Amino acid sequence: MKVFNYPLLKLTIFLAIGILVSDYLFISIPLISVGIGFLLFVLIGTHFYCKKHNKTLYWPSLVVLIMMVLLGVFVSKIHSSKFSKTHYSHLETIADEHLHQLEFIVKKRLKPTTYNHRYYVELIKVDSTSVSGSLLVNLSKESNTANFNVNEKILTTASLKEVNAPLNPYQFDYKNYLKRLGIYRQVFLKDQIVLAIPQSPTTITAYAETIREGLNKHLKELSFKPIERAFIKALLLGQRQDITSDVYEAYSKAGAIHILAISGLHIGILLLILQFILNPLLYFGQGKFVRLLIILCVLWSFAVMAGLSPSVVRAVTMFSLFAIVRGLKRSSNSLNTLAVSAFILLLVRPGFCFDVGFQLSYAAVASIIIVKPVLDSWGSFKNRIGNWFLDLLKVSIAAQIGVLPLSLYYFHQFPGLFFVTNMVVVPCLIVILGLGITTMILAVVYKPPEFLVHTLAWIIQSMNRFVEWVASKETFLFEQISFDLTALVISYLILFLLGIFYHKKTFKNLLVLGICIVSFQVFVKQIPALTSKNSFVVFHKSRHSVFGLQSNQHLEIHHDLDSINNQRMLVDYNIGAAIKTQSTDPIQRLYKIDDKLLLVVDSLGIYIVKSVKPQWVLLRQSPKINLNRLIDSLQPELIIWDGSNYRTYQERWKLTCETKKIPFHQTSEKGFFRVDY
Repeated sequence: MKVFNYPLLKLTIFLAIGILVSDYLFISIPLISVGIGFLLFVLIGTHFYCKKHNKTLYWPSLVVLIMMVLLGVFVSKIHSSKFSKTHYSHLETIADEHLHQLEFIVKKRLKPTTYNHRYYVELIKVDSTSVSGSLLVNLSKESNTANFNVNEKILTTASLKEVNAPLNPYQFDYKNYLKRLGIYRQVFLKDQIVLAIPQSPTTITAYAETIREGLNKHLKELSFKPIERAFIKALLLGQRQDITSDVYEAYSKAGAIHILAISGLHIGILLLILQFILNPLLYFGQGKFVRLLIILCVLWSFAVMAGLSPSVVRAVTMFSLFAIVRGLKRSSNSLNTLAVSAFILLLVRPGFCFDVGFQLSYAAVASIIIVKPVLDSWGSFKNRIGNWFLDLLKVSIAAQIGVLPLSLYYFHQFPGLFFVTNMVVVPCLIVILGLGITTMILAVVYKPPEFLVHTLAWIIQSMNRFVEWVASKETFLFEQISFDLTALVISYLILFLLGIFYHKKTFKNLLVLGICIVSFQVFVKQIPALTSKNSFVVFHKSRHSVFGLQSNQHLEIHHDLDSINNQRMLVDYNIGAAIKTQSTDPIQRLYKIDDKLLLVVDSLGIYIVKSVKPQWVLLRQSPKINLNRLIDSLQPELIIWDGSNYRTYQERWKLTCETKKIPFHQTSEKGFFRVDY
């Protein structure tokens, strides 16, 4: 397949592999450097040997790919925030729960949770020690402290707490997500004294935030409704905090969630608009160069306006390279240009490799480059308008083919009406970007005319109504699709082999493709069904008790909830464990788990059961018992308590178990309790 023969694409893929495996390779940086140097020496020596003896060797290509893997490991390790000697993780004093005097700069405001406003901050000092590194700060909504502004310096006293690992099986690992961003600790602020000191911007990101705040002030002066203003802030300024969860859910169900975050789609549209507007410059002598210069300036100005977030920077970098190559009319394959942009970004920010947005953006663009020409060969309309919409449909389908495995892996759903949504949403987005940028510019210079504001507001409202209508067609939304890493890898292998077979239709290629498809069926469908085990799970749920009894691909849920509908922890478990059916039942007093007997002690506090000697005891709903007597009476091998119990009771039970040297499992600290048998 011709497009896969470009060396830069191979180099980028193996660089990414090195970054992905870097966490699993415990190799020192000096040793990696020696390895890269040795391989480079071998390649140089081989080059001169082949040149002198007029020979062609193939094994040096393998050496280059190995060197790329090592380079990926190298850049990943040196870009790790802990690589810096001043990083706060190297301080021995933060391992405890003691209070520390903290000094930090607010870098980014996040979407608030039910109880807290959240921020990413850059730590400057811990007590009297100058440090570096990022933290997650949670400011309670009950606090008297005003919300922080970006670029403010904050002085306060708090303890640096570890980010909790997931408390339920197959749950999103927020701790690992923050680790990828270089954040290892968090701070909770409520009643502490907090001193906020405004700072003058000193970095380009700080200046970008200042510009955004200024644009926000001008935006508030215009007659937009809150939802309309929230959309303009999201699509033009990269600020999604004001978009409600209901709107997010509707766009997700309709397959249009990608437009709510500035990405390659937005930058690509902006590039097309600029190229169209600046086309007359091509008739002048230096018009080609001037046109390119203006395009690059506008793209990067938009990136600054959008806050220079990682998603915006990588999208502008990618399309800037496309603009340079095409603007200067250099002969280069689009896939090669895409690979170059990815290679540069991964060298500068290897953490992008783990970013879902990065993966989806490059998968979508690569798929459009590869698949769109194939779809074009199937025919087109002679009518220009009809052909434009047909091209839009082809681009949507091509992009969806590329991102589908990733979407199933991360989001476990597939919106069947994605192409209908894109046929309306993308044209709306083009108009919103054009009118929105014009409105912003006029708002800074002079108040824009009301008809422009009303037109922009009407388009946003119409787009939202259409998306809500599509989202209401739940028959076409396929949810809770189990799709693991094995399925992801085999899916992309199938797409790769399909491409090879399309370009070279031979029996051998057909046979390999068929084997791969059968392997997908076996590894993704048959093996999970055959290898499923019986399991007993105690979930962590605050103020409630939820137990799961899995038998192959059936889950029986015992609970005291009002309803199990839309319980996120159960949805995650069903997806992760490939559950096909489920049922419910009240919580029982006794459970037989393999060769163990588990006694459930509830708020009644009854634990003496005639002729029964349980090996395990589970405490729920804060029973008023003397745990010492229970231990002396039953002599259990293990004591478990879930999140339905009072915190004070849990602390007392923990102390008792430690004193008695009885093994215990506390779900609020250790997470879910699970036994496979």
